[in-house]
Amino acid sequence: MVTPMAAKAGIAAANRPWAFRFALTTENVYRPLLDAWLKKQAMPIKKVVILMDAKDAVSSFDGKTVFPVLLKEKGIEVLDTVSFQTGDIDYSGQVTRAKGRNPDGIVVSALYNEAAHAVAELRKQGMSQPIVAGVGINDPRFIQIGGAATEGVMAASDFFADNPEPVVAAWVKEYENRFKQKPSNASGEMYDTLYLMRECIKSTGVIGSDLKADRVKLRDCWANMKNMQAPLMGATSIDKNGDATRVPTVLVVKGTAFVVAQ
Repeated sequence: MVTPMAAKAGIAAANRPWAFRFALTTENVYRPLLDAWLKKQAMPIKKVVILMDAKDAVSSFDGKTVFPVLLKEKGIEVLDTVSFQTGDIDYSGQVTRAKGRNPDGIVVSALYNEAAHAVAELRKQGMSQPIVAGVGINDPRFIQIGGAATEGVMAASDFFADNPEPVVAAWVKEYENRFKQKPSNASGEMYDTLYLMRECIKSTGVIGSDLKADRVKLRDCWANMKNMQAPLMGATSIDKNGDATRVPTVLVVKGTAFVVAQ
């Protein structure tokens, strides 16, 4: 069993050795994101405040569990974790509290709507610290809602439809011609999952003559996958927990769009 895009932590590990996940876990997205974010800053970041949506399950888990562990790995102190809830409109109190902590940087773990309002309030109160955010902001509406306040916010994505890489651009163009809309993250992940499954079928000689043996061949192909080239998301390996590892696309808001961070 291979899930192209399930996000729940441990879903493949709990079903070893027959279950695999192609999508990156948020941990495998945020580690390279934080590396890129820290490298980009003119001044070192040693202390941060996390702003977190406590109602949204993924945002809450990332804000309370994933980001703190990764920040600690990098020697960064979390001064405070300030929460709000999906649907909130006023973020002034949370931002005032964050401002009082005087952090070097801000981490936002929320969906695009709440994240946009939080970022707008941060800038409104004069907080100019660099901001890094979770996967929930990966939607054009984050920029539409937050406006100029979102400039420079960094995030990361497993699949990025506006990636200028020729292979990705050509696939996106064909997708748009066929379906009259831009491909989602799910579309890209399903395509690459099926591509890698096809490569496993070809490389192991699966022809359907022995079902039991074929199952083992495909399982072993996924379990031993090392830097197999997926057309859209690049070299993919599978770790001991059955989860994919690869380098995500690090993004930054420039003007009215997300672009690949340089």
